[in-house]
Amino acid sequence: MEIHFVDVGIGNMTIVLMPEGTKLVCDCNITSDNRQRVMDYAKAVLGRGSSIDVFINSHRDADHMRGIKILHGAHPIKTIWDPGVPGTTTDSPEYRDYMDLRRTVGSKDIEARKFWTYGDAKLRCLNSAWSDYSDPNPQSLVLKIEYAGSSAMLAGDTDYRPWKEKILTFYDKDSLSSSILLAAHHGSITFFDDPADTKQYYTAHISAIAPAMTLVSVGPNDFGLPDKKALELYEKYSSGSTQGNKPFTTQEKGTMRLTLKEDGGWSLSTGL
Repeated sequence: MEIHFVDVGIGNMTIVLMPEGTKLVCDCNITSDNRQRVMDYAKAVLGRGSSIDVFINSHRDADHMRGIKILHGAHPIKTIWDPGVPGTTTDSPEYRDYMDLRRTVGSKDIEARKFWTYGDAKLRCLNSAWSDYSDPNPQSLVLKIEYAGSSAMLAGDTDYRPWKEKILTFYDKDSLSSSILLAAHHGSITFFDDPADTKQYYTAHISAIAPAMTLVSVGPNDFGLPDKKALELYEKYSSGSTQGNKPFTTQEKGTMRLTLKEDGGWSLSTGL
């Protein structure tokens, strides 16, 4: 099966082709600058005019939903899943477009600790809305895709908090361990920075995930992302591919295709 981490700049877009034919897209950030390139790539991967079975929105921020109507116009979206939490850009045209399409095609609020099977593959939702949280970022969907002994973890824009307070209380290391990690919040230090601990960064989650490689979806921005210290920690806690590669960014490597193989191995192609 294939997972495509599309280079959309400072945003996220992941195309997942399940082994039995289901097509998922997790987030999108289609802009005037990248529209032609991104849509050409989507057409090549999904097939001209083919439908998207599920569009999964990790959380309702503009850089995770921008251009969804453009995507829908070329590849009709059958339904939308998200955590059901309002985002921080509710007054933006991107938000209005997203909510309009969500109402039009139908939607489902997905919950943490649920999973779905697609042939021999499994999609887990580890994090979603929490009644005791108010910030939408810690309520981003965290998804794990598993196939034939290999896996990928998509961390959304989560910070340390849901991992420390929720996810690690529900799942053991065997359940969290992932071949590839899509870094949280475009390489932000908030994934590691627990204000309650002024002496050291929170690393129990990355130790449990124990990725071979960490991928960061990021482009030119005014936020200083990816954070230098965060990259150091991803470097430290990623074991490395067979070539010794650890963190890769879409800004440096472009679009990347992860293949999870039937024999349990995986391969990563870059610069697509």
